[in-house]
Amino acid sequence: MGNDLVLGGYGQPEERRGWLAPKQSAVQREYQQREERAAAELMFQAKKQEATAALRMRLTETAMHDVADVVSLARQLAAGDPFLAQELGALVGEFNRQTARDIRGFGNGLGL
Repeated sequence: MGNDLVLGGYGQPEERRGWLAPKQSAVQREYQQREERAAAELMFQAKKQEATAALRMRLTETAMHDVADVVSLARQLAAGDPFLAQELGALVGEFNRQTARDIRGFGNGLGL
């Protein structure tokens, strides 16, 4: 069997060094390892969500600038022509809808 006490030293928390510390049982070590893995998994998931949110925010900001550029270009190209403005308006509207779909669907199917 063995002694349930070991001399605390290196590898032990500093406040326990030099003291007689109880040995960890295999079950306790398994629980501790599970807890450490669960904590690491939670940290990974949190960092992944944070990165996804940052990417989505960057994508949204870039898309807003693109939409503004497309609207401005359509106004310049129409130059007061109502027929051309109507046709370009339909293209701008479709661009805006597709951009919104792209932002909403960001990460779907990629495991993000």
